[in-house]
Amino acid sequence: LKMLFDKTIEKWDSMYPAAAYLVESSSPWVNPKHAKYCSVYGYCFNSTVVKVDDKTHKLEAGQYFAFFVKDSVKVKTEGKAFVVIRLGYKVVNQIGWIEEQGRLTYIDGCTDSLLVYPSRLGDSSLNLLYFPKGIDQSFHLHPSIRLGCVARGNGFSNFGDGIAVTEQPLAQGNIFCLEENERHRFRTKGESMTVIAFHPDGDWGPTDHNHTMLNRTYINK
Repeated sequence: LKMLFDKTIEKWDSMYPAAAYLVESSSPWVNPKHAKYCSVYGYCFNSTVVKVDDKTHKLEAGQYFAFFVKDSVKVKTEGKAFVVIRLGYKVVNQIGWIEEQGRLTYIDGCTDSLLVYPSRLGDSSLNLLYFPKGIDQSFHLHPSIRLGCVARGNGFSNFGDGIAVTEQPLAQGNIFCLEENERHRFRTKGESMTVIAFHPDGDWGPTDHNHTMLNRTYINK
């Protein structure tokens, strides 16, 4: 969260090399030269065009996306767009729209939804995290980095230890990075807040021995 107001957050030296960018209308963005054969995720605050290799995708405000990139990706937006690169992973291409709140319960009265699912156990994911008004999350941490943006609303972030906690305001359009094992929490007061969070890894997802097609298949001899 110390990198909250940056427009470029590159964590190539983390356990799962990734980076986040805030793309604005004044500066069309092209992926770093070494970021080939990678996955690109994102969220559109405004109308946005994403060109992946030789294909062009026209997106509207409120849409998220995930594409596998072989050679290059260019993003041009009429306002702002949040973009994440994840090296070493091939995502399933997809586009969708975020909802008003999450479909699953999360800690301390929050909700979340998986937007881009992990294809296999341990793979990356893109998530929607919804904070109603008046939320004071418990302090917690994650073993790997989190890259995110505030899609709607506003709130506050707290990070640090018990005697030296720093608070920063969060507003729509901010991007941020949570470091590995960083103690933190989010808070809201009179307005709700929606966050788009990229997880480079996870401990959930289908396996060859546990997935929806196989689990509802009964051999009749």
